Amino acid sequence: MPQYKLVYFDGRGRAELARLLFAASGTKYEDHRIEKEQWPALKQKVPFGVLPVLEVDGKQYSQSGAVERYLAKEFGMMGCNNLEAFKIDEALENIKDLGQALMGLLFEKNEEEKAKKLQKIKEDLMPKTLKWFTNQLKENCTCGFLVGKKLSLADVAFFCLFNNVISMGHGKALDEAPTVKEHHTRIGNNAAIKKWVQTRPKTDW
Repeated sequence: MPQYKLVYFDGRGRAELARLLFAASGTKYEDHRIEKEQWPALKQKVPFGVLPVLEVDGKQYSQSGAVERYLAKEFGMMGCNNLEAFKIDEALENIKDLGQALMGLLFEKNEEEKAKKLQKIKEDLMPKTLKWFTNQLKENCTCGFLVGKKLSLADVAFFCLFNNVISMGHGKALDEAPTVKEHHTRIGNNAAIKKWVQTRPKTDW
């Protein structure tokens, strides 16, 4: 088995989904967290000057989406065929759209603009996203997963996103989508994922 080392800041951020995949699969890795003061020197040494970086047997790879898909394929969590992989990618793109919109709130310094963006998310993007995931779960109703008959990257990414939604104070949105809320709880009760969430370092982001 390859030797894995995940390099990121001491926060959940763009590395948390990869960490959840390691946890869910029971795969050992080094969770290497750096302080912000270390970043300027390290930035010159990593691909594209960005984190997270995944080292596989000592070789560095970057871009969080590519890292997540690679790990999912390695761990058997990217579907059983090309159509399932396509559906997982579709879910990931919907997750990314909502995630980026929420991230924009964190970096918006103008309170008036932030309020407008939040209103648009609440009235448009959040309902559309919840409706899409509700339909996906109902379509795959006999299995308990978003795609196929076992835990996939789509489920773990979904769980990661809505944990962030809850931590940002928008968890009430799930009350309007009971099927989605139930799925979030189910994935969170996966023994390996639950253990990681309970024992991971406590960080603000």
